[in-house]
Amino acid sequence: LNEKKEAERSREQYLKVISVYQRVYLITPHTGYADDALLAIAHLYEAIHDYEDATRTLTFLIREYPSTPFKDTAEKDLNRLRGVPLQKTIAVDNIRYWEAQNSVRVVVDLGGEIHFNQGEAKGPDRVFIDIFPARLNTALNGKQWPVKSGLLQQIRVGQYEPSTVRVVLDVGTVGHVTSFTLRDPDRLIIDVLGQEVVADASPRGRGRSDSRQGGPGEGLTATAAEPAKAATAIKTPDRSADAGPSPAASQRPLPEGEAKPITPAKAPNSGTRSLVRSLGLKLSRVVIDAGHGGYDTGSIGPAGYTEKELVLDVAERLRGLVQMELGAEVVMTRSDDTFVSLESRTAIANQQEADLFISIHANSSRMRAARGVETYFLNFTSSPEALETASRENAASERSIHELQDLVKRIMLRDKLDESRELARHIQHAMAARKGAGTDRGVKQAPFVVLIGANMPSILAEICFISNPQEEKVVKTTANRQAIAEALFEGVRSYAESLSGTKTAGTQDKIN
Repeated sequence: LNEKKEAERSREQYLKVISVYQRVYLITPHTGYADDALLAIAHLYEAIHDYEDATRTLTFLIREYPSTPFKDTAEKDLNRLRGVPLQKTIAVDNIRYWEAQNSVRVVVDLGGEIHFNQGEAKGPDRVFIDIFPARLNTALNGKQWPVKSGLLQQIRVGQYEPSTVRVVLDVGTVGHVTSFTLRDPDRLIIDVLGQEVVADASPRGRGRSDSRQGGPGEGLTATAAEPAKAATAIKTPDRSADAGPSPAASQRPLPEGEAKPITPAKAPNSGTRSLVRSLGLKLSRVVIDAGHGGYDTGSIGPAGYTEKELVLDVAERLRGLVQMELGAEVVMTRSDDTFVSLESRTAIANQQEADLFISIHANSSRMRAARGVETYFLNFTSSPEALETASRENAASERSIHELQDLVKRIMLRDKLDESRELARHIQHAMAARKGAGTDRGVKQAPFVVLIGANMPSILAEICFISNPQEEKVVKTTANRQAIAEALFEGVRSYAESLSGTKTAGTQDKIN
Protein backbone atom coordinates (compact mmCIF):
# COMPACT_ATOMS: atom_id res chain seq x y z
CA LEU A 1 0.00 0.00 0.00
CA ASN A 2 2.84 2.40 0.81
CA GLU A 3 4.30 1.84 -2.64
CA LYS A 4 1.27 3.50 -4.22
CA LYS A 5 0.47 7.18 -4.25
CA GLU A 6 -2.31 8.11 -1.85
CA ALA A 7 -4.62 9.07 -4.71
CA GLU A 8 -4.19 5.59 -6.25
CA ARG A 9 -5.16 3.67 -3.09
CA SER A 10 -8.67 2.23 -2.96
CA ARG A 11 -10.85 1.63 0.09
CA GLU A 12 -10.74 -2.10 -0.60
CA GLN A 13 -6.95 -2.05 -0.48
CA TYR A 14 -7.00 -0.26 2.87
CA LEU A 15 -9.50 -2.79 4.24
CA LYS A 16 -7.31 -5.64 3.03
CA VAL A 17 -4.32 -4.27 4.94
CA ILE A 18 -6.52 -3.68 7.99
CA SER A 19 -7.56 -7.33 7.81
CA VAL A 20 -3.91 -8.41 7.84
CA TYR A 21 -3.19 -6.31 10.94
CA GLN A 22 -6.31 -7.70 12.61
CA ARG A 23 -4.97 -11.21 12.08
CA VAL A 24 -1.66 -10.15 13.64
CA TYR A 25 -3.52 -8.98 16.73
CA LEU A 26 -5.73 -12.08 16.93
CA ILE A 27 -2.78 -14.48 16.56
CA THR A 28 -0.42 -12.68 18.97
CA PRO A 29 -2.59 -10.73 21.46
CA HIS A 30 -0.04 -11.06 24.27
CA THR A 31 3.08 -9.98 22.39
CA GLY A 32 4.58 -6.62 21.52
CA TYR A 33 3.06 -6.88 18.06
CA ALA A 34 -0.54 -6.59 19.27
CA ASP A 35 -0.62 -2.94 20.38
CA ASP A 36 1.48 -1.96 17.36
CA ALA A 37 -1.06 -3.64 15.07
CA LEU A 38 -4.01 -1.93 16.79
CA LEU A 39 -2.45 1.51 16.39
CA ALA A 40 -1.81 0.80 12.70
CA ILE A 41 -5.44 -0.30 12.28
CA ALA A 42 -6.70 2.95 13.82
CA HIS A 43 -4.52 5.04 11.51
CA LEU A 44 -5.71 3.09 8.46
CA TYR A 45 -9.35 3.57 9.44
CA GLU A 46 -8.71 7.30 9.79
CA ALA A 47 -7.07 7.37 6.35
CA ILE A 48 -10.33 6.17 4.78
CA HIS A 49 -12.36 8.58 6.94
CA ASP A 50 -13.88 5.81 9.03
CA TYR A 51 -13.55 7.86 12.21
CA GLU A 52 -15.97 5.74 14.22
CA ASP A 53 -13.94 2.55 13.80
CA ALA A 54 -10.70 4.51 14.33
CA THR A 55 -12.06 5.88 17.62
CA ARG A 56 -13.30 2.43 18.70
CA THR A 57 -9.91 0.84 17.95
CA LEU A 58 -7.97 3.50 19.87
CA THR A 59 -10.31 3.21 22.84
CA PHE A 60 -9.83 -0.57 22.84
CA LEU A 61 -6.03 -0.17 22.63
CA ILE A 62 -5.89 2.19 25.63
CA ARG A 63 -8.25 0.04 27.71
CA GLU A 64 -6.76 -3.38 26.97
CA TYR A 65 -3.08 -2.35 26.91
CA PRO A 66 -2.68 0.30 29.65
CA SER A 67 1.10 -0.17 29.70
CA THR A 68 1.61 0.18 25.95
CA PRO A 69 4.39 2.56 24.89
CA PHE A 70 1.89 3.89 22.33
CA LYS A 71 -0.54 5.08 25.02
CA ASP A 72 0.42 8.74 24.72
CA THR A 73 0.12 8.64 20.92
CA ALA A 74 -3.21 6.80 21.09
CA GLU A 75 -4.65 9.29 23.60
CA LYS A 76 -3.58 12.25 21.45
CA ASP A 77 -5.08 10.63 18.34
CA LEU A 78 -8.29 9.86 20.23
CA ASN A 79 -8.60 13.44 21.51
CA ARG A 80 -7.95 14.78 18.04
CA LEU A 81 -10.66 12.57 16.54
CA ARG A 82 -13.07 13.69 19.26
CA GLY A 83 -12.23 17.33 18.68
CA VAL A 84 -10.58 17.76 22.09
CA PRO A 85 -7.76 20.36 22.10
CA LEU A 86 -4.38 18.71 22.59
CA GLN A 87 -2.60 19.47 25.85
CA LYS A 88 1.10 18.85 26.37
CA THR A 89 1.62 16.40 29.22
CA ILE A 90 4.70 16.26 31.45
CA ALA A 91 6.35 12.92 32.19
CA VAL A 92 6.46 11.65 35.77
CA ASP A 93 9.80 9.86 35.51
CA ASN A 94 10.62 8.45 38.93
CA ILE A 95 9.80 8.45 42.65
CA ARG A 96 12.39 8.37 45.43
CA TYR A 97 12.22 8.77 49.20
CA TRP A 98 14.45 9.28 52.23
CA GLU A 99 13.68 8.65 55.89
CA ALA A 100 14.88 10.93 58.69
CA GLN A 101 14.34 10.67 62.45
CA ASN A 102 10.88 12.25 62.43
CA SER A 103 10.12 12.87 58.76
CA VAL A 104 10.05 11.26 55.34
CA ARG A 105 10.82 13.17 52.15
CA VAL A 106 9.33 11.92 48.87
CA VAL A 107 10.73 13.28 45.59
CA VAL A 108 8.80 12.95 42.32
CA ASP A 109 11.08 13.49 39.31
CA LEU A 110 9.34 15.39 36.51
CA GLY A 111 10.00 16.17 32.87
CA GLY A 112 8.90 19.82 33.16
CA GLU A 113 6.68 22.28 35.01
CA ILE A 114 3.40 20.95 36.40
CA HIS A 115 0.42 21.98 38.53
CA PHE A 116 -0.71 19.89 41.47
CA ASN A 117 -3.46 19.59 44.03
CA GLN A 118 -3.17 17.90 47.41
CA GLY A 119 -5.96 16.26 49.37
CA GLU A 120 -6.60 13.65 52.01
CA ALA A 121 -8.98 10.77 52.64
CA LYS A 122 -9.90 8.49 55.54
CA GLY A 123 -10.38 4.78 56.04
CA PRO A 124 -7.45 4.18 55.86
CA ASP A 125 -5.71 7.52 56.31
CA ARG A 126 -4.01 8.66 53.17
CA VAL A 127 -2.82 11.81 51.43
CA PHE A 128 -2.89 12.10 47.68
CA ILE A 129 -1.31 14.55 45.27
CA ASP A 130 -2.75 14.95 41.77
CA ILE A 131 -0.15 16.09 39.21
CA PHE A 132 -1.38 17.60 35.94
CA PRO A 133 -1.07 17.77 32.99
CA ALA A 134 1.04 14.66 33.36
CA ARG A 135 1.57 11.13 32.14
CA LEU A 136 3.13 8.31 34.11
CA ASN A 137 6.25 6.64 32.81
CA THR A 138 5.06 3.16 31.90
CA ALA A 139 7.89 1.65 33.98
CA LEU A 140 6.16 3.05 37.09
CA ASN A 141 2.64 1.89 36.24
CA GLY A 142 1.05 0.25 39.32
CA LYS A 143 4.21 0.62 41.43
CA GLN A 144 4.32 0.52 45.23
CA TRP A 145 7.16 1.56 47.53
CA PRO A 146 6.75 -0.02 50.99
CA VAL A 147 8.19 2.36 53.60
CA LYS A 148 6.63 0.87 56.75
CA SER A 149 7.62 3.66 59.12
CA GLY A 150 5.39 5.18 61.79
CA LEU A 151 4.80 8.16 59.51
CA LEU A 152 4.41 6.51 56.12
CA GLN A 153 3.38 2.95 55.32
CA GLN A 154 3.75 2.99 51.55
CA ILE A 155 3.76 5.13 48.40
CA ARG A 156 1.57 4.28 45.41
CA VAL A 157 1.27 5.89 41.99
CA GLY A 158 -1.03 5.53 38.99
CA GLN A 159 -2.52 7.30 35.99
CA TYR A 160 -5.65 8.67 37.67
CA GLU A 161 -7.04 10.34 34.53
CA PRO A 162 -5.66 10.66 30.97
CA SER A 163 -3.74 13.81 31.91
CA THR A 164 -3.49 13.40 35.71
CA VAL A 165 -1.04 11.27 37.70
CA ARG A 166 -2.00 10.54 41.31
CA VAL A 167 0.57 9.85 44.04
CA VAL A 168 -1.00 8.25 47.13
CA LEU A 169 0.70 8.21 50.53
CA ASP A 170 -0.69 5.70 53.04
CA VAL A 171 0.18 7.63 56.20
CA GLY A 172 0.37 6.78 59.90
CA THR A 173 0.38 9.29 62.75
CA VAL A 174 1.71 12.52 61.27
CA GLY A 175 1.71 16.22 62.03
CA HIS A 176 1.09 17.26 58.46
CA VAL A 177 2.18 16.68 54.88
CA THR A 178 3.54 19.58 52.85
CA SER A 179 4.38 19.69 49.15
CA PHE A 180 6.10 22.12 46.79
CA THR A 181 7.94 22.16 43.47
CA LEU A 182 11.57 22.89 42.64
CA ARG A 183 13.24 23.59 39.28
CA ASP A 184 16.48 22.58 37.53
CA PRO A 185 15.73 19.72 37.51
CA ASP A 186 11.97 19.80 37.85
CA ARG A 187 10.66 17.83 40.81
CA LEU A 188 7.82 17.75 43.31
CA ILE A 189 8.88 17.54 46.97
CA ILE A 190 6.50 15.95 49.48
CA ASP A 191 7.50 16.14 53.14
CA VAL A 192 5.71 13.89 55.64
CA LEU A 193 6.40 15.49 59.03
CA GLY A 194 5.95 14.08 62.50
CA GLN A 195 4.08 15.96 65.20
CA GLU A 196 7.33 16.90 66.99
CA VAL A 197 8.69 18.51 63.81
CA VAL A 198 5.47 20.48 63.37
CA ALA A 199 5.67 21.76 66.96
CA ASP A 200 9.26 22.91 66.47
CA ALA A 201 8.85 24.37 62.97
CA SER A 202 8.76 28.15 62.55
CA PRO A 203 5.76 29.63 60.67
CA ARG A 204 7.76 30.73 57.64
CA GLY A 205 6.62 28.21 55.06
CA ARG A 206 4.95 29.46 51.90
CA GLY A 207 4.17 28.29 48.41
CA ARG A 208 3.19 24.78 49.50
CA SER A 209 0.13 22.68 50.13
CA ASP A 210 -0.54 21.08 53.53
CA SER A 211 -2.56 18.08 54.68
CA ARG A 212 -2.77 18.25 58.48
CA GLN A 213 -3.59 15.70 61.11
CA GLY A 214 -2.29 17.76 64.05
CA GLY A 215 -2.62 21.32 65.26
CA PRO A 216 -2.10 24.48 63.23
CA GLY A 217 1.34 25.54 62.07
CA GLU A 218 3.21 26.04 58.83
CA GLY A 219 5.65 23.55 57.32
CA LEU A 220 9.38 23.93 56.82
CA THR A 221 10.45 26.39 54.16
CA ALA A 222 11.71 25.13 50.81
CA THR A 223 15.46 25.38 50.52
CA ALA A 224 15.59 26.73 46.99
CA ALA A 225 16.60 30.01 45.44
CA GLU A 226 13.48 30.00 43.29
CA PRO A 227 10.19 30.41 45.16
CA ALA A 228 8.22 27.18 45.39
CA LYS A 229 5.01 26.99 43.40
CA ALA A 230 1.80 27.21 45.38
CA ALA A 231 -0.74 24.41 45.26
CA THR A 232 -4.40 24.20 46.15
CA ALA A 233 -5.38 21.85 48.97
CA ILE A 234 -8.65 20.17 48.01
CA LYS A 235 -10.87 17.29 49.07
CA THR A 236 -11.41 14.94 46.18
CA PRO A 237 -12.82 11.40 46.13
CA ASP A 238 -9.86 9.06 46.41
CA ARG A 239 -9.97 6.54 43.59
CA SER A 240 -6.72 4.83 44.52
CA ALA A 241 -4.19 4.14 41.82
CA ASP A 242 -3.79 0.47 40.97
CA ALA A 243 -0.45 -0.67 42.26
CA GLY A 244 1.56 -3.87 42.50
CA PRO A 245 4.10 -4.83 45.15
CA SER A 246 7.64 -3.67 44.52
CA PRO A 247 10.22 -6.47 44.79
CA ALA A 248 12.32 -6.04 47.90
CA ALA A 249 15.93 -5.18 47.29
CA SER A 250 18.33 -7.85 48.44
CA GLN A 251 22.06 -8.20 48.54
CA ARG A 252 24.12 -11.06 47.24
CA PRO A 253 27.36 -11.83 49.09
CA LEU A 254 30.50 -10.18 47.85
CA PRO A 255 33.02 -12.81 46.76
CA GLU A 256 36.57 -12.43 47.86
CA GLY A 257 38.99 -11.71 45.06
CA GLU A 258 42.62 -10.92 44.55
CA ALA A 259 43.79 -7.36 44.95
CA LYS A 260 43.56 -5.37 41.76
CA PRO A 261 44.35 -1.82 40.69
CA ILE A 262 41.70 0.70 41.67
CA THR A 263 40.68 2.73 38.65
CA PRO A 264 38.05 5.48 38.67
CA ALA A 265 35.19 5.17 36.21
CA LYS A 266 35.75 7.07 32.98
CA ALA A 267 33.49 9.97 32.05
CA PRO A 268 30.93 8.82 29.45
CA ASN A 269 30.65 10.23 25.95
CA SER A 270 28.23 12.90 27.20
CA GLY A 271 30.90 14.14 29.62
CA THR A 272 28.62 14.00 32.68
CA ARG A 273 29.13 11.21 35.20
CA SER A 274 26.04 9.36 36.32
CA LEU A 275 25.55 7.98 39.84
CA VAL A 276 26.64 4.57 38.55
CA ARG A 277 30.08 6.03 37.78
CA SER A 278 30.28 8.48 40.66
CA LEU A 279 29.58 5.70 43.18
CA GLY A 280 32.20 3.40 41.63
CA LEU A 281 29.68 0.63 40.83
CA LYS A 282 30.86 -2.43 38.96
CA LEU A 283 29.61 -5.06 36.53
CA SER A 284 28.82 -8.43 38.08
CA ARG A 285 25.79 -10.04 36.42
CA VAL A 286 24.47 -9.80 32.86
CA VAL A 287 21.11 -10.91 31.51
CA ILE A 288 21.19 -11.91 27.85
CA ASP A 289 17.82 -11.94 26.14
CA ALA A 290 17.42 -13.92 22.92
CA GLY A 291 14.41 -12.30 21.28
CA HIS A 292 11.21 -14.13 20.36
CA GLY A 293 10.95 -17.93 20.74
CA GLY A 294 8.32 -20.65 20.59
CA TYR A 295 5.35 -19.70 18.43
CA ASP A 296 6.78 -16.19 18.14
CA THR A 297 9.26 -16.73 15.31
CA GLY A 298 10.17 -13.10 14.87
CA SER A 299 11.17 -12.09 11.35
CA ILE A 300 11.75 -14.77 8.73
CA GLY A 301 14.36 -14.47 6.00
CA PRO A 302 13.65 -15.07 2.29
CA ALA A 303 15.18 -18.57 2.56
CA GLY A 304 13.23 -19.41 5.74
CA TYR A 305 15.86 -18.73 8.43
CA THR A 306 14.00 -17.46 11.50
CA GLU A 307 15.03 -14.66 13.80
CA LYS A 308 14.38 -16.80 16.89
CA GLU A 309 16.93 -19.42 15.73
CA LEU A 310 19.59 -16.88 14.85
CA VAL A 311 19.45 -14.78 18.00
CA LEU A 312 19.38 -17.80 20.35
CA ASP A 313 22.56 -19.14 18.76
CA VAL A 314 24.29 -15.76 19.04
CA ALA A 315 23.07 -15.31 22.63
CA GLU A 316 24.52 -18.66 23.68
CA ARG A 317 27.87 -17.74 22.12
CA LEU A 318 27.84 -14.35 23.86
CA ARG A 319 27.06 -16.07 27.17
CA GLY A 320 30.21 -18.16 26.90
CA LEU A 321 32.37 -15.16 26.10
CA VAL A 322 31.04 -13.05 28.99
CA GLN A 323 31.51 -15.90 31.47
CA MET A 324 34.97 -16.90 30.27
CA GLU A 325 36.49 -13.53 29.42
CA LEU A 326 34.85 -11.18 31.94
CA GLY A 327 34.18 -13.68 34.71
CA ALA A 328 30.71 -12.21 35.17
CA GLU A 329 27.57 -14.21 35.90
CA VAL A 330 25.16 -14.67 32.99
CA VAL A 331 21.42 -15.31 33.13
CA MET A 332 19.58 -16.28 29.95
CA THR A 333 15.91 -15.34 29.56
CA ARG A 334 15.54 -18.44 27.39
CA SER A 335 17.95 -21.25 26.51
CA ASP A 336 15.72 -23.17 24.09
CA ASP A 337 12.86 -22.62 21.66
CA THR A 338 10.42 -21.40 24.32
CA PHE A 339 8.10 -18.41 24.24
CA VAL A 340 8.81 -15.86 26.98
CA SER A 341 6.62 -12.78 27.28
CA LEU A 342 8.24 -9.36 26.98
CA GLU A 343 7.24 -8.45 30.53
CA SER A 344 8.72 -11.69 31.89
CA ARG A 345 12.09 -10.99 30.27
CA THR A 346 12.72 -7.79 32.22
CA ALA A 347 11.10 -9.33 35.31
CA ILE A 348 13.80 -12.03 35.17
CA ALA A 349 16.48 -9.35 34.93
CA ASN A 350 15.05 -7.43 37.88
CA GLN A 351 14.55 -10.56 39.97
CA GLN A 352 18.12 -11.67 39.31
CA GLU A 353 19.40 -8.18 40.20
CA ALA A 354 21.26 -7.93 36.91
CA ASP A 355 23.67 -5.10 36.16
CA LEU A 356 23.08 -5.14 32.38
CA PHE A 357 20.23 -6.30 30.13
CA ILE A 358 21.11 -7.08 26.50
CA SER A 359 18.32 -8.04 24.13
CA ILE A 360 19.41 -9.53 20.79
CA HIS A 361 17.25 -9.25 17.68
CA ALA A 362 17.49 -9.34 13.89
CA ASN A 363 16.06 -6.50 11.83
CA SER A 364 13.63 -6.68 8.94
CA SER A 365 12.52 -4.28 6.24
CA ARG A 366 10.23 -4.19 3.24
CA MET A 367 13.27 -2.92 1.36
CA ARG A 368 15.22 -6.13 0.65
CA ALA A 369 18.41 -4.11 0.11
CA ALA A 370 18.36 -2.74 3.69
CA ARG A 371 21.38 -3.97 5.64
CA GLY A 372 23.59 -3.16 8.60
CA VAL A 373 23.50 -2.97 12.37
CA GLU A 374 21.90 -0.62 14.90
CA THR A 375 21.49 -0.44 18.67
CA TYR A 376 18.54 0.94 20.61
CA PHE A 377 18.10 2.25 24.13
CA LEU A 378 14.91 3.29 25.84
CA ASN A 379 14.16 6.99 26.03
CA PHE A 380 11.43 8.81 27.78
CA THR A 381 20.79 15.29 32.69
CA SER A 382 24.71 18.53 39.82
CA SER A 383 28.07 19.75 39.57
CA PRO A 384 30.47 18.00 37.11
CA GLU A 385 33.42 18.76 39.37
CA ALA A 386 31.72 17.19 42.39
CA LEU A 387 30.78 14.08 40.43
CA GLU A 388 34.34 13.72 39.15
CA THR A 389 35.68 13.92 42.69
CA ALA A 390 33.13 11.37 43.90
CA SER A 391 34.16 9.10 41.03
CA ARG A 392 37.77 9.08 42.24
CA GLU A 393 36.83 8.63 45.89
CA ASN A 394 34.42 5.78 45.19
CA ALA A 395 36.71 3.89 42.80
CA ALA A 396 37.56 1.33 45.50
CA SER A 397 33.90 0.44 46.01
CA GLU A 398 33.04 -3.25 45.74
CA ARG A 399 29.36 -2.53 45.16
CA SER A 400 27.62 -3.74 42.00
CA ILE A 401 25.26 -1.72 39.86
CA HIS A 402 22.13 -3.37 41.27
CA GLU A 403 23.11 -2.23 44.78
CA LEU A 404 22.59 1.41 43.90
CA GLN A 405 19.07 0.97 45.29
CA ASP A 406 20.63 0.23 48.66
CA LEU A 407 22.89 3.29 48.44
CA VAL A 408 20.36 5.96 47.45
CA LYS A 409 17.07 3.97 47.76
CA ARG A 410 16.54 3.70 44.01
CA ILE A 411 18.60 4.38 40.94
CA MET A 412 17.28 7.51 39.27
CA LEU A 413 15.61 6.75 35.95
CA ARG A 414 17.60 9.46 34.21
CA ASP A 415 20.85 7.80 35.28
CA LYS A 416 19.64 4.46 33.96
CA LEU A 417 18.90 6.09 30.61
CA ASP A 418 22.30 7.79 30.50
CA GLU A 419 24.05 4.48 31.16
CA SER A 420 21.84 2.70 28.62
CA ARG A 421 22.83 5.28 26.03
CA GLU A 422 26.50 4.75 26.91
CA LEU A 423 26.17 0.95 26.74
CA ALA A 424 24.43 1.28 23.36
CA ARG A 425 27.30 3.47 22.08
CA HIS A 426 29.94 0.87 23.04
CA ILE A 427 28.01 -2.04 21.54
CA GLN A 428 27.15 -0.20 18.32
CA HIS A 429 30.78 0.83 17.82
CA ALA A 430 31.94 -2.78 18.25
CA MET A 431 29.23 -4.22 15.98
CA ALA A 432 29.86 -1.69 13.22
CA ALA A 433 33.60 -2.44 13.34
CA ARG A 434 33.02 -6.12 12.54
CA LYS A 435 34.11 -7.08 9.04
CA GLY A 436 31.07 -7.51 6.83
CA ALA A 437 28.71 -5.80 9.30
CA GLY A 438 27.31 -3.57 6.58
CA THR A 439 25.94 -0.10 7.20
CA ASP A 440 26.54 1.53 10.58
CA ARG A 441 22.96 2.63 11.29
CA GLY A 442 23.94 4.17 14.61
CA VAL A 443 22.50 4.38 18.11
CA LYS A 444 18.79 5.07 18.22
CA GLN A 445 16.01 5.60 20.74
CA ALA A 446 12.67 3.82 20.75
CA PRO A 447 9.99 2.68 23.24
CA PHE A 448 10.67 -1.07 23.09
CA VAL A 449 8.43 -2.83 25.61
CA VAL A 450 11.15 -5.34 26.46
CA LEU A 451 13.35 -2.48 27.75
CA ILE A 452 10.75 -0.49 29.68
CA GLY A 453 10.61 -2.55 32.86
CA ALA A 454 14.35 -3.07 33.33
CA ASN A 455 15.88 -1.46 36.43
CA MET A 456 19.39 -1.60 34.99
CA PRO A 457 21.14 -0.22 31.87
CA SER A 458 19.55 -2.02 28.94
CA ILE A 459 19.82 -2.06 25.17
CA LEU A 460 18.37 -3.86 22.16
CA ALA A 461 20.85 -4.84 19.44
CA GLU A 462 19.72 -5.43 15.86
CA ILE A 463 22.56 -7.64 14.62
CA CYS A 464 21.62 -7.81 10.92
CA PHE A 465 18.75 -7.54 8.43
CA ILE A 466 17.47 -11.07 8.12
CA SER A 467 15.14 -9.81 5.37
CA ASN A 468 18.18 -9.16 3.18
CA PRO A 469 18.94 -12.37 1.19
CA GLN A 470 22.70 -11.78 1.30
CA GLU A 471 22.77 -11.06 5.04
CA GLU A 472 20.54 -14.07 5.73
CA LYS A 473 22.95 -16.29 3.83
CA VAL A 474 25.96 -14.88 5.71
CA VAL A 475 24.51 -15.25 9.23
CA LYS A 476 23.56 -18.87 8.58
CA THR A 477 27.27 -19.73 8.77
CA THR A 478 28.77 -20.64 12.15
CA ALA A 479 31.80 -18.38 11.64
CA ASN A 480 29.68 -15.28 11.11
CA ARG A 481 27.42 -15.97 14.09
CA GLN A 482 30.56 -16.34 16.22
CA ALA A 483 31.89 -13.05 14.83
CA ILE A 484 28.63 -11.30 15.75
CA ALA A 485 28.80 -12.69 19.29
CA GLU A 486 32.41 -11.54 19.60
CA ALA A 487 31.46 -8.04 18.43
CA LEU A 488 28.68 -7.87 21.04
CA PHE A 489 31.13 -9.08 23.66
CA GLU A 490 33.65 -6.39 22.68
CA GLY A 491 30.94 -3.80 23.27
CA VAL A 492 30.13 -5.24 26.72
CA ARG A 493 33.83 -5.48 27.61
CA SER A 494 34.48 -1.92 26.47
CA TYR A 495 31.55 -0.65 28.55
CA ALA A 496 32.68 -2.65 31.60
CA GLU A 497 36.18 -1.17 31.31
CA SER A 498 34.68 2.32 31.30
CA LEU A 499 33.29 1.60 34.78
CA SER A 500 35.40 1.09 37.88
CA GLY A 501 35.95 -2.54 36.96
CA THR A 502 34.25 -5.92 36.92
CA LYS A 503 33.42 -8.11 39.91
CA THR A 504 34.37 -11.72 39.26
CA ALA A 505 31.42 -13.97 39.93
CA GLY A 506 30.43 -17.60 39.66
CA THR A 507 28.23 -19.12 37.02
CA GLN A 508 24.49 -18.54 37.32
CA ASP A 509 22.08 -21.25 36.19
CA LYS A 510 19.97 -20.26 33.23
CA ILE A 511 16.36 -19.30 33.81
CA ASN A 512 13.83 -20.91 31.52
